[in-house]
Amino acid sequence: MKGIKQPVRMLLLLTLSVLTTLASAQTAPPGGYTLAQCVEYARANNPSIKIARVNEQISLAQTQQVIGRNLPQVSVSGSVLDNVKIPVQLLPGEFFGQPGTFLPVQFGTQYSSTLTGRVDQKLFDPSFGLALKAAKISTQVQAQATLQAEQTQAYNIARAYYQTLVIDLQKRLTIRNLNSSDTLLQQEQVRLKNGTTREIDFGRIQLNRNNLQSQLEQANRNYEQAINQLKFQMGMPLSETLAIQPLEVEKELAVNELPMANSRFFENRPDFRQLVLNTQLQDLNRQSNNRGYYPSLGLYGTYATNAQRQTFSFFDGSLPWFKSSTIGLTLNWTPFDGNQRRYRDKENRLNLETLRLQQILSRESAQLDLSNAQVSYQNLATEIQRERDNIELARKILSVTELEYREGIATSVTLIDAKDALTTAQNNLANKLISLYQSRLDYENSQGTILQYVTQK
Repeated sequence: MKGIKQPVRMLLLLTLSVLTTLASAQTAPPGGYTLAQCVEYARANNPSIKIARVNEQISLAQTQQVIGRNLPQVSVSGSVLDNVKIPVQLLPGEFFGQPGTFLPVQFGTQYSSTLTGRVDQKLFDPSFGLALKAAKISTQVQAQATLQAEQTQAYNIARAYYQTLVIDLQKRLTIRNLNSSDTLLQQEQVRLKNGTTREIDFGRIQLNRNNLQSQLEQANRNYEQAINQLKFQMGMPLSETLAIQPLEVEKELAVNELPMANSRFFENRPDFRQLVLNTQLQDLNRQSNNRGYYPSLGLYGTYATNAQRQTFSFFDGSLPWFKSSTIGLTLNWTPFDGNQRRYRDKENRLNLETLRLQQILSRESAQLDLSNAQVSYQNLATEIQRERDNIELARKILSVTELEYREGIATSVTLIDAKDALTTAQNNLANKLISLYQSRLDYENSQGTILQYVTQK
């Protein structure tokens, strides 16, 4: 029996290990997270998005409450009383043949119990239909708020993601330059021992190498901070490990033309949609207020039973309970309320005008954001091409200078200047890359298409 259990136990452990590996692979994609995977992770884990979704569920629950207010309302009430001291009433003595006197009489029993049920149903409520429409529109407003939260988070994640990518690019470029400096330093050390170079030239090259080492250490710190910022935007615990796919310069520097924006692109923006829906809500509020001039009508019915006892014997089935019931109509109408409805209507109309003006302002703001992003992107596309040319030129100059230095034609100062020129061109390119990505994100964000854009990356 033991011989059978051991292989089964091993098989279970092996299966568990495989499942754990698969789960880990799903959690951390091989090769690192893409931008789309970072955004998808945030949509499932970011607290801001979760809060927006909870608010959306709250709005749905509020809509159901509005519907419920027009359904039958059933209530039950009951009481059990112990009249410790029964009240005394004075009756004229004429009733008992004793004129001119008052006789004390107690009415009621020591114990009494009442149970009443009531059903109310609205027959006509002039504002119910508008209230239901308003509740449904409020749900749509909250759905747009959720979309706005997702788009805002996608924008923030994309910014942090590209910032991290470019810092990683700077790190790799610095490591490449550092390796080149190490090779040159080793060669100079041999030449110094052979007496074919000066101590001062060796020192300059060593100083240049140390500066690159300092740049690499700073880049490592910057990268750690950028990764933590990206984790925060994603809703990922800072204790978890996050790796992202590296930026390939040759591929990413292919600058594409911006897609043409639709003439009514602002209608795709969740904030503009919310303004439109809020305008509809305000108009419904105005209509609901004006319908307050109409009466409301309802139907109700009650059924009650009560009993009076000298002793606490309500559970004795042989003793009587007295029943009663009623059916009636209710009418509520306020024909005059001191002009409150009139001035509420004026306030509602002013609020409507404010919302319409806000729509115009939002439209113009979106147009401005789009135009600025277009201009910035086009300028940066030109500058990036120039920086690419500068890098290529700096590499050629450095290659020739290294050859001339080995042949004793160029000085160490000239060599270090050539290395610094290449490093500067590479850093300029990295900074331009960040600005280019930012401009593209601003362009998509101004159109309300940022979520679609980043999920394709």
